[in-house]
Amino acid sequence: MSEANFAFEQTERTFGRRQIQAGHALMMMISRTIPHPIGEVWVALTDPERLEQYVGRPEGDLRRGGTYELPDGTRGGILRCDPPRLLTLSVQRPGGHSAELEVHLTAEDSRTHIDLKYASVRKGFVLIDAVSGEWAAGPGWEFFLDSLTDFLDGKTPEEPLGIIGWRSFEGQQLDLYQARNAEWEKAKADWDHEHEAAPGPS
Repeated sequence: MSEANFAFEQTERTFGRRQIQAGHALMMMISRTIPHPIGEVWVALTDPERLEQYVGRPEGDLRRGGTYELPDGTRGGILRCDPPRLLTLSVQRPGGHSAELEVHLTAEDSRTHIDLKYASVRKGFVLIDAVSGEWAAGPGWEFFLDSLTDFLDGKTPEEPLGIIGWRSFEGQQLDLYQARNAEWEKAKADWDHEHEAAPGPS
């Protein structure tokens, strides 16, 4: 089994609700375990020089209570930073989309379990929007975890993830993006079914 297929099979995809600064939000959750110790994972997630190599260098007042901005125009605040286990950011995408990202790390011997939660008040942010061409949050954040793992494996991409877009994908990479999107469609349909309003009295 290839690394990509292994990550595909071992990734848990679920939904929930969360109150964020922008309001009551839908939250998608990705759970995955990667073969690197928690200290290395934390540094890769928070050190600007390392982030620059696989996602894009953040600029700003990079501490709890401070702010950041990425090369693609994404910006926000650093809400919580509890090394080496918890990082919570507000996220403002170009165009005004407000969201919140939380990454929780748990040490498992020499491995690290990652719970990534992304909550937004915007409808339809999870799945592919062929019209806008924006990254879909579900498969998009999975590719972020791929890039993090590749970086820790010593593989440096030709371009950081934040610079490229999914429309540039082709071949197996595009197939994987679409397959992940299909899994998120199923997870969203299941969640909607479980939480649909019960019929009222006749």
